[in-house]
Amino acid sequence: MTKVMLLFCTGRLCSLALLRACIVPVGATWLILGLTGCKGLVQSGSSSFASVTIQHRSSDEIQGVAAQVFRENGYSARVPDAGKIYFEKEGSRANSLAYNGVVGTHYGAQTLVRVKAEIVELDSGGHRLQCQAYMVRNPGDSFFEDETRLSNLRSGPYQNLLEEIAKRLK
Repeated sequence: MTKVMLLFCTGRLCSLALLRACIVPVGATWLILGLTGCKGLVQSGSSSFASVTIQHRSSDEIQGVAAQVFRENGYSARVPDAGKIYFEKEGSRANSLAYNGVVGTHYGAQTLVRVKAEIVELDSGGHRLQCQAYMVRNPGDSFFEDETRLSNLRSGPYQNLLEEIAKRLK
């Protein structure tokens, strides 16, 4: 590709364009790797998104405080299985625009924020509370419901909620 570009370009302007085309993607890749760190390589599943370790508390206590903290932040809770809790709240207008588009949002398409939390028993006797967040288009529709997993770069608010839970349990 660079040979083709060199045939059509001469002079300083072209070399700046080539420099941008080659260096910027490489630099952006290193920047993204630097910001995300190696956390994802060590942890797997939901724990790589957001997690906290809680000692000397039962899973029922953790579940109760987690439900309280998430409710205080606008989420409703449901318990599909033992050790799992799902939290949901209506997404913002910006979420709806991003995931349903302008036309879909105009005609009332909804987007939910769904957080799937899990309490995992550890060998040390403690528990790890971990979660993964999703944007859900067409919630409740058995055929068209679509969950989009949020990237680890967007875990900050959920990590803060889990840290608040751990703080209350100390």
